[in-house]
Amino acid sequence: MTREEELRFVDGAFQALVQRGAAEPHMFEPSAVTDAEIDAFEQRFGVKLPTLFRTYLCAYNYAFSVICAPIPLDGMETARAGIDCEKGLWWIELLSLPKEDPLKNLYGLMESFREVCTNKDLVGLDLESIKDLVPIGEWDGILCIDLSDGTLCSFEQTEFDWKKAGYLDEHGIAHGIKRLNGFQELLEVYFYGTYDAAYEEQILKNQEEKPDYSAYIQR
Repeated sequence: MTREEELRFVDGAFQALVQRGAAEPHMFEPSAVTDAEIDAFEQRFGVKLPTLFRTYLCAYNYAFSVICAPIPLDGMETARAGIDCEKGLWWIELLSLPKEDPLKNLYGLMESFREVCTNKDLVGLDLESIKDLVPIGEWDGILCIDLSDGTLCSFEQTEFDWKKAGYLDEHGIAHGIKRLNGFQELLEVYFYGTYDAAYEEQILKNQEEKPDYSAYIQR
């Protein structure tokens, strides 16, 4: 996507939360985060963030950090292959961007993640093994952007032997469990509601209550 397309896509994602009934307009407001501030973060940690994520960081401030949406229970790959499968609500934690010091949580996540990963009494890896991972929330463990390929992956927080868990490749580089193809897919599923219609059709068929979208976001 071009910069203009990214801006439209991110703005549309927040507007979709309102249209779906998951958020109220007062729950977010235009951000004052600048490219220079994101550049400073990148320089501090030696990373290069995906352009769409940079655009997202500059778009809006918000205080919520927990969000849910229906997803394929047999896995995203199954749905991408066009195979129909059961949908279910799945909660994740997502980096909040408060009005006061919007990037403080991103700094905090990065610092604590690297501290745990390099602590010899915990995960015990060297920085080279995790240098391409940027934590942005939780999905059955810490959820990260893997800068090596742009995908989103997670690491179980109670698992400290990452080699045994299969989180490391043959070169000792951490990649974790792949959850989504990228940050764009996260916005599509959790903001735009990719699987809303299929989930509603499913629960209607099962004669269950229609979902309360207003409960899809929590602080």
